[in-house]
Amino acid sequence: MSGSRDFRFGVNFLARGTADEFLAQVRHAERCGVDVVLLPDHLELGAPFPMLVAAAAAAPTVRVGNFVLNAGFYRPALLARDIAGVDQLTGGRVEIGLGAGYVEAEFEAAGIPFGSPGQRVDHMRDMVIELRRLLGDPARTPPSVQTPPPIMVAGTGNRVLTIAARHADIVALAGLADDEALAERVEYTRRQAGSRFGDLEMNLIIFDLAIDREPDLDTLRHHNRDATDGELLRQPNALHGSHDEVVTRIRQLREQFGITYLTPIEPSAADLDAFGRVISELRQGTAEANP
Repeated sequence: MSGSRDFRFGVNFLARGTADEFLAQVRHAERCGVDVVLLPDHLELGAPFPMLVAAAAAAPTVRVGNFVLNAGFYRPALLARDIAGVDQLTGGRVEIGLGAGYVEAEFEAAGIPFGSPGQRVDHMRDMVIELRRLLGDPARTPPSVQTPPPIMVAGTGNRVLTIAARHADIVALAGLADDEALAERVEYTRRQAGSRFGDLEMNLIIFDLAIDREPDLDTLRHHNRDATDGELLRQPNALHGSHDEVVTRIRQLREQFGITYLTPIEPSAADLDAFGRVISELRQGTAEANP
């Protein structure tokens, strides 16, 4: 699968520290050439929407978004209003990320029924469809700058990938055992998307970004507790090796699987610097190939 789409690079910050620390991370990411700064949606972390507005003000060249909003926490009309407000305040730089939600304790703390997996996925599907309708209407108030902003859906199961393939703009993949599993999930998405597959952006979540350092097996094992060390290192969601090896691997991900958007989670300052050097080389190569 040869990919012609340009690369994009995101970073998903957990923002566990102070506001000043978070904004310093955002500015650092911008200096490293990152395209999108994203925030998750968990009760023990910062409120995503005000922090995205602050991030966009601190780093005027980056886009901002969520990786991902817990769809079960929201209702479409209210969420559309908030997204439109953020899109206005950021000058049309917001991207929507949605997941079905998976932490039962957070639903209980919020006073929201957890529901079955099927019910949570159904709600997410309805949310994606309704947000696209509401935010795609230029006559609605309050209006968004983008009509609609790009929508990302994250997951690996058949139902979630079907929703992403048919209704989203970006498909985010996580928790894959090896390249064979990655190829199968991309192919499943392609079949479900049909003629719109070429318009989809394929994203890969990076649990551990290890450039010129040893991989963090503890971090990887947090996402797959029963895996051996070798199995952990075969995960596509682990990006590791020398600078040159990582550059080669990212090019392979695009050419072989159509992955053009990568998003490491909470990289250290040193890892972000190393990522920036990789981004620079990949962009230079793209410029040379398309003078």
